[in-house]
Amino acid sequence: MIKASKYHGYGNDFLIVPSGQVDEARYRQVARAICDRHFGIGADGCIFFEEHEGSRFPIRIFNLDGSEAGMSGNGTRCAAAYVHHRELSSEDEIVFLTASGEKNYRLLESSVPVWRYQSCMGLPAFSPSKIPFTPSEDLEAIRDYELAVGRHVVRINALWVGNPQCVVFVDEFPGDAWFDEVGQGLSLHPSFPQGTNVSFVLPTGPQSLRIRIWERGVGPTHSSGTGSCGAAIAAQVEDRVHSPVTVQTGTGTQVVAWEPDGEIRLTGEAWFVADAEICLT
Repeated sequence: MIKASKYHGYGNDFLIVPSGQVDEARYRQVARAICDRHFGIGADGCIFFEEHEGSRFPIRIFNLDGSEAGMSGNGTRCAAAYVHHRELSSEDEIVFLTASGEKNYRLLESSVPVWRYQSCMGLPAFSPSKIPFTPSEDLEAIRDYELAVGRHVVRINALWVGNPQCVVFVDEFPGDAWFDEVGQGLSLHPSFPQGTNVSFVLPTGPQSLRIRIWERGVGPTHSSGTGSCGAAIAAQVEDRVHSPVTVQTGTGTQVVAWEPDGEIRLTGEAWFVADAEICLT
């Protein structure tokens, strides 16, 4: 039996698993099993959490398909809610040690079952080698770059915000068939050797966006913290919006604050769903 707690950030849901229950060699297998929405509890991802004294906690993040993610904005916020919900730290500010570096979370307000945080997501990167992205020519950044995706040709912006992000600006959101085909095609495109998250982005005002997300290792998802960051920063670089940017999906809004050469600040909420004991056969 494995004990886990389920939280979500705007419908982007995660299972928090104290890591002592599972051998590291089985993290991928266990993540796939318990995130399965028919044979497991169901979630977009699984976070193996190592309990420590103080306010610094190592975590590892796995997607629904068992692939490991360097970072998840909503996932780490859910882990922060787990820390404060379980009273594992008395500090309002906590730090997670992720595969993409240290990420800081500051508790703004809480009223169980909801916690609100501002997080420091680090510096974005734009060089193709950091994303990583393999362009057909030598470029310093991937902006308004034409890319063939199956039967379609789309213009993308790409960057790294702890994980790869691909941004496609649209005048209106695509229909489901086009979204599925192009979203999956971009996420698995050979130009992204590690895959990528994909956000279709519709600017709606000088400080607001709407996004629709295809997440690497998951597929369509209701929300994404890193996707919100990638969309907002790409839109700022293109002078489509200015900071702070309210990023909206069908399930809620997050706020991204960023100035050039500065770190990304992401503000949003996490909700507790349930505790569970999971039987793996």
